[in-house]
Amino acid sequence: MNWKSQVVKLLIILIVLAIVAVLLHAIARIIVTYIPALGEYIHYVDLAIDAAIVGIGGYFVISIIRKIINVYLLGKMEASTAHTISLFIDIGLYAILILVILSALGVNLTGAAIGGAVGGIAIGLAAQTVLSNVLSGTLVTSSKTLKPGDNVSLISWIWGNPIIGETTKVGILFTEIKTINGNIIRIPNSAFLGNTVFTKLEGENSLVYPYQITVNADVPAEKVLTKATNYIKDYLSKVKVEMPEVYFTTKNGGTNIFTVIIHFNEMNSLNKILDIINKAFDQAYWDTKNEK
Repeated sequence: MNWKSQVVKLLIILIVLAIVAVLLHAIARIIVTYIPALGEYIHYVDLAIDAAIVGIGGYFVISIIRKIINVYLLGKMEASTAHTISLFIDIGLYAILILVILSALGVNLTGAAIGGAVGGIAIGLAAQTVLSNVLSGTLVTSSKTLKPGDNVSLISWIWGNPIIGETTKVGILFTEIKTINGNIIRIPNSAFLGNTVFTKLEGENSLVYPYQITVNADVPAEKVLTKATNYIKDYLSKVKVEMPEVYFTTKNGGTNIFTVIIHFNEMNSLNKILDIINKAFDQAYWDTKNEK
């Protein structure tokens, strides 16, 4: 669809409607000259003509705007997301059209706006969370930040511990994640706007998950690293899992922080691997401490 041709079409329609409005006003005045008793109603007739022309013209304007939006914006989104956004756009456009028609009829919109201010504030507050979820869901789906089938780690101060699992559904209000524990959780999309760090676990040939372990610094970090690496290698060799990369990342006050880069193929195997790594570091720490 060529948007320029649609704009030209709209201009032609508006010009035709303007001509029709002028003709109708002229005809109304001609009728009044023959029937003077109708003169006191001419003002209302003029308002009715203007409102009708505005309504018809507004309908064509909205139709063309929706066509342009559908092609250049909504056509690139998923069907469910596009449908919801289209609904909100329609509500907004037709609400504006109704206000314009009322104005053409001579209705005092200022008084109506003041009278509905309290109700508008109440409705706005009630809808704030829903609209925030809808906006977030739209941004997440349209930008392809998160989509069904993605294996992810979601970190946020809102829920504390990272959420690790496979994305099963990205909806308008909620996103569903099947965690490594097997349960499905629904996260409000509003949590994604500036509050969540997404980490996709896909590597070149496998899934990759960086895992940090904190150990008391009252034993040498090098010895803990060496022992833990050997224990992990022994444990994982029995279950035929690729050996992770193990690093001494940093010292933070009275603790040593190690990073383990885990490579795995299936999400449901990650819990078992984490269990092995935790046990290996725990054993390495106590073995090193008992050597003192």
